[in-house]
Parts: sequence; C-alpha cells; structure tokens
Amino acid sequence: MSNVGTAQIGRCQKLLSFFENIGKDFSMKEFDDRVEFQKILYIAQQYGIDFEYPFLWYLKGPYSKSAANDGFLIEDLKNRQQLISCSKPTLNNLELEFSKIISDYKDNPIWLEIASSVLYLRKESYENEPFDKIIGFLIEDLTAGYKNFDEELVRTVISDLVRLNLLK
Repeated sequence: MSNVGTAQIGRCQKLLSFFENIGKDFSMKEFDDRVEFQKILYIAQQYGIDFEYPFLWYLKGPYSKSAANDGFLIEDLKNRQQLISCSKPTLNNLELEFSKIISDYKDNPIWLEIASSVLYLRKESYENEPFDKIIGFLIEDLTAGYKNFDEELVRTVISDLVRLNLLK
C-alpha cells in the first residue's frame, strides 16, 4: 500500500465515480466482473472518454494491465474502506451519452466482450475490411481457442454497434 501514489488514487476515484455514474456496480470479485470492467472501459475510451489506459489484444479481447491493476486497487481500498467515491459530479455530455448507450449492455459480459473485440479489431487490424472478416475471426479463429462465438450473435452485436453510432 505504501507505493500507491496520489495520482493512482486519483485515477481510482475517477474510475469508481465513472462506474457509479453510469449505474454500474463496481466489482472485481468474479471473472465476469473483471471482463465487464475491462470491456466497458475500452468501449468508453473508443467513445472518447479518455482514461489513458493502453489496451492490447488478450484472451478475451482488449485488455489493459494498468487498468486491471487500478481495478484491483479500487477493490482492495473499498474493502478496507479507504476509498470512497467522490460525490457524484454531473456527467459531462459525452459521459451522459455513453451512459445511455451502455445501459442495456453493462451487465452482459458476452455482449461487452464481442462489442469491444469488434471495435478493437476494426481499429487495429481490419480498418478498411468488410465486417465479414471480423466476424470470421471471432467465430472461427482457432488460435484464440476460446472464441467460437455464435455468428448470429456477433452480427447482432455489430448491428447494435452501428445503431448506437459506435461503429461505422
């Protein structure tokens, strides 16, 4: 605990407040909680809410080790009652828009995993390619091993992302 700086505490308070403001209970206890945390954070950053976390491709799509470290620190500090979220500031317009966009999906780890994976792959690997290449990767890529998403579900998530103006 002694090596936790004020900058990291500030990031943690900002993250905790953000999750409370979008109506998402913050937890890192269960695996699905951690998936939801990572994916919501990635999608928020793609929407323009910059937490300055770097993301790389990992087993469940985009993943940020530094965000995970902050998430576990939040959980630890909350358990010790040493981190209390700030009074909820008014959401800025971007955060308010994002809150509305994510409200139906914030507790759905599969949707969040597919959505964040589609956004990541579109940005990093398939920028000028048809969606079918991304779909093929998510339903057939044997190197990932755990993938094999249902094609209809992937197409539904892509349609949701287009409808929500998160994907073009």
